[in-house]
Amino acid sequence: MNRYQQAMILLFFLFFWNGKDIINQAVAQSKTGTPFGHQFIFEMVTTQKRTMISEPVIVGVSDTAIYRIFDRFKQNTKNGLVQSAPKTPLLLGVKLNPSLVKYFSAMIQSISKEYQSFIISDSTDAVLIAMGINSTNVKDYSYHVVENDSIEIVPWSPIPKLAKEYGAKAAYGFLGKYNAPGKRIMIEVVNRKNYHIRDGVIFDWRVNFRPIVTQITVDVPNGYFNLAYTNINRGYATRFDPKTELPLNLKFPVDSVERLVLKFKKQETLVQAVYLVKSLNGKRDTSRIDFVDQYGYFSLEAEHFAKPGHYELLVKQQEKVPIWDDTKMVKIPFDVLLAPVFANRFSFQQLVIYLGAALVAFILLLIGFQYYNKQKLLKVQQQRQTAQLKLKTIRSQLNPHFMFNALSSIQNLMNKNELLPANHYLSKFAGLTRKILTNSEQEMISLQEEIQLTEEYLQMEQLRFGFQYQLEIDANIDVANIEIPTLLLQPFIENAIKHGITLLKEKGRILIGIAQQDSNLILKINDNGKGFNPTPKNHHELSFGLKLSQERIALLNQIYKDQPTLLQINSIPGNTTISITLTHWI
Repeated sequence: MNRYQQAMILLFFLFFWNGKDIINQAVAQSKTGTPFGHQFIFEMVTTQKRTMISEPVIVGVSDTAIYRIFDRFKQNTKNGLVQSAPKTPLLLGVKLNPSLVKYFSAMIQSISKEYQSFIISDSTDAVLIAMGINSTNVKDYSYHVVENDSIEIVPWSPIPKLAKEYGAKAAYGFLGKYNAPGKRIMIEVVNRKNYHIRDGVIFDWRVNFRPIVTQITVDVPNGYFNLAYTNINRGYATRFDPKTELPLNLKFPVDSVERLVLKFKKQETLVQAVYLVKSLNGKRDTSRIDFVDQYGYFSLEAEHFAKPGHYELLVKQQEKVPIWDDTKMVKIPFDVLLAPVFANRFSFQQLVIYLGAALVAFILLLIGFQYYNKQKLLKVQQQRQTAQLKLKTIRSQLNPHFMFNALSSIQNLMNKNELLPANHYLSKFAGLTRKILTNSEQEMISLQEEIQLTEEYLQMEQLRFGFQYQLEIDANIDVANIEIPTLLLQPFIENAIKHGITLLKEKGRILIGIAQQDSNLILKINDNGKGFNPTPKNHHELSFGLKLSQERIALLNQIYKDQPTLLQINSIPGNTTISITLTHWI
């Protein structure tokens, strides 16, 4: 006897146990025309005497005599049950529109508890009570209400009131009457002294539960690809539905696909079931494969489409008895084709010889390839280590260069007897130097830290020269999580100040721009100074900081060959722009 037959026998006993108002979830869903009726429903756990297996059941009690729910917990072994108990001490009861049908939905996990959800397709009211809450314990409980799994419309609060309606003989906790068309509401109740004692329900007034597929990934041997892109999908699908973007002619050879991975828009309170229809050798078979997981993914493994034939993947809201409504489910048909057949040109002995020779050649080639790769990798590592040592040397030269220029500025102010500006400048210089020395051993720092160092340097130099500056940073750039080479901007800004706008004083202007272009990060420094020749005949005519920065970028390109850094300098009197492009950086 299977579990289903056992459950039906259990329901038979429950029915004769003064239980014509007992409703099992499976029965209610299988009779699609069965209305909710004039009742409250409660969740119970019963233990059958013959098997000693505890199973959940749904109990219906007339809405004119709800006190009868307590009769269900009296021990009565004559009906084949050892015991019946409420699911939780709260004993939550739900009342819906009496004429509502198809109201059960999924059980929703909440840490270690499961909450029942109800679909209210006719936008009517839902009433929630707690028969386990009474005048002696009502102060021990709190409840809250959350809308659409995001907005707490009622914060944790005491139970609204005690009521004595619907034929009750004693007051019970009344948690409210709810109605939110097009939305879903979760009501959760908890014992403040013991968090383990808690329960809740979800009322869902939405009407459209059709799954939405956002991506289909095809896993093939040694790779995978997004099916939607015809330039890379190996011709497996060429036509797509313009509304859903689902494939209309998906087909591929047998054994060429390891799995199909579907990504769905998440439905927090719904369970979506996946069915596979197979049409093989003139026979058609439909079976439920699994469910869409809590993250919105489903993986159809190759074992389910291992034979050539026509298949159809169906995804819909989980129901005890499925209703195949095309408007409420996703259909993805696909064909598994016969593998290409080799021509019968060689004998078995010839094939063995050829395959053996090919195997030996492959092994020799593999050994040679591994040796070559090992030597190549060793050489690349040596080159990288050399480049990193040179890079570290350049960074160590940049720091003294910066400090020398700053001390010269301080000396200049002191020679002019401008002690207050010199004092202020020295304070800024001390703070900035501390940060630069802290970061000097790091090859990379966050873009956020680089911006802070840049702004502090500009503020320090502004004290002396009085120029104006502006920083423009794209709002969509995550400056905290993007790293760039340490002090990449400072030497170029220093060049713009010392060799560009020094004489302009307050009329001098520097604009720093940080932008994203596709996967590239673009840094720009623009000034309105006198300009300079970026490609002099004598390399020594370039400023020391600019020359070191060019050498540094060349070394960075040796280390990060797949992410080269491009430096472009355009300079005319009154408009000099230095552009640094970090390619494939974001």
